[in-house]
Amino acid sequence: MGVGAGSIAVAGGGAGYLYRRNMRLPAEQAAKVGKARFVIVGGSVGGLTVGARLLRGVPNAQVTVIEPRKEHHYQPGYTLVGAGVYRKQDVLFDQADLMQAGMRWVHDRVTTFEPERNRVITSDGTVVEYDFLVVAMGVVADFDSIEGLSAALQTPYAANVYDLDSSTKYRKLAKSFEQGKAVFTYPEGYVKCGGAPQKITWLSEDLWRRDGKRDNVEVHFTTPQSSLFPVVPKIDRVITPMIEERGIHNHYRQALRAIDPSTRTAIFEAFDGEGNSREVRQRYDLLHAMPRFRTPAPLRDGPLTGEGIGGQLLVDRETLQHKQYPNIFGVGDCCATGAAKTAATIRKQAPVVVENLFSSVLGEAPTALYDGASGCPLLTRYGRCMMFEFDYEGELVNEWLYQSTKETRRWWSFKVHGLKRLYTNVMIQGWV
Repeated sequence: MGVGAGSIAVAGGGAGYLYRRNMRLPAEQAAKVGKARFVIVGGSVGGLTVGARLLRGVPNAQVTVIEPRKEHHYQPGYTLVGAGVYRKQDVLFDQADLMQAGMRWVHDRVTTFEPERNRVITSDGTVVEYDFLVVAMGVVADFDSIEGLSAALQTPYAANVYDLDSSTKYRKLAKSFEQGKAVFTYPEGYVKCGGAPQKITWLSEDLWRRDGKRDNVEVHFTTPQSSLFPVVPKIDRVITPMIEERGIHNHYRQALRAIDPSTRTAIFEAFDGEGNSREVRQRYDLLHAMPRFRTPAPLRDGPLTGEGIGGQLLVDRETLQHKQYPNIFGVGDCCATGAAKTAATIRKQAPVVVENLFSSVLGEAPTALYDGASGCPLLTRYGRCMMFEFDYEGELVNEWLYQSTKETRRWWSFKVHGLKRLYTNVMIQGWV
């Protein structure tokens, strides 16, 4: 999000050269930074973007990335797999191909943080010491967070686009669905890509409409929130009548509590806004049920989190510096900033983290600030997408550029064909 115009502006020979030069630190500063040991926990888009940008600024920087996976997943593409636009192989990359030449790759997972000793320990007992640490562990779907969810996902009536195999399964189920009740849910707590549950709902409805089955399908979307997109009121006011006009039944203030796969029943707790609740049962013929999310165990059970933030990294939401350990920074979904958990957020956070890392090495106070900017390409039907960015206050950013409240073919094309290239060729290469 937001990098297209900038990428074009620096793509030409002379402009590109000046842009690359401007990313470099002056020689005296670079020499000092080059002596610091940077360790990044997590080799997905957040960790790789920060690491690559560190190396853009100081080519001989000591950057270590700890990441156990050999296969890199382009997770923003999972919804498109579920929609039949991408194939499974379209979202898979060799992790080694995305690592920069100057990075040291520790092919393992961190099990223990020891911030008082400036070190982490991996699963095989390897001790990795650092001068500065970047935590980029992301969040994971907890499929055991809803009673009966894991069992339901093993049946031929339920699937979920937050798992790649299940996303592939969902495409087959949706395409072959002829009639009945299709139920889509939204989870409580923080959510990875909060727009995805709506995207797959909208695209599924459009699929059945295109296939001539819409009159035989009853579509329900259930959310514990008070509206469809409460974090951005202007978008919320636009999409609510859009989705209602398409005959999708919205159910607000209802949280999924359990699933009974034997009777194909989703069990919700409904709230009335005054502290009262009641049980609501919804039978389904096709279910897209959302789990809750949580940070990986070493983070949520370790010393870098705090009370009341769900196991997330305890950082200042503007500088992204840890509130207790100043030589630790965070990026992406694992951070307790309150910002949306998307790749668009990382695009905005990574430059702030790197600039503040450089400042910290040089003995200066971090001054780069993240303003909460994030974005969402909201796929509303096949061939149409609403693209918008927003900040901590829920205000639209660059609305004039995106035409944020309109469904356009241009942004559909950008989401399907452009964003993955920006992800691999711009972000992960450190050009943001």
